[in-house]
Amino acid sequence: MLSTSWGYGGAGGAVESLLRQAQEQQRRLAEFQQQRADLRVTGESPDGLVRVTVDGGMKVGDIEINSRAMRLDSYALAESLQAAIDAAYAAFNERQQELLTEVLGGSDLVRQAREGTLAPEDWFRQFGVDLSDPTRGLRR
Repeated sequence: MLSTSWGYGGAGGAVESLLRQAQEQQRRLAEFQQQRADLRVTGESPDGLVRVTVDGGMKVGDIEINSRAMRLDSYALAESLQAAIDAAYAAFNERQQELLTEVLGGSDLVRQAREGTLAPEDWFRQFGVDLSDPTRGLRR
């Protein structure tokens, strides 16, 4: 039998529970976004002559060029610079995935999301919401 009470355990309780869960997800997302914005990762060329830092906006920031790199021809210097930039972006993506895994609560969930095999029901279930039971919270 369904309750028409809007008190604890009724429809009001279900809505309140969903709101709390949505707020928690929103908090986790905001935390992830802030951590991502604060990221600073460095990549280095294989020859060790160039180091590049990428910030949270994925913009190249600091570029350090070893004085020995000035002996290189322009083509070799450009290759070292590009290799350092590529390494910095790879390190940024790796760290971003680690942060996302921490926020979502598991690497399996992240893997499924990247593969496109994560169903909305599974996402909500991770946070304690069972979408297959529409009357949950309405019963006494």
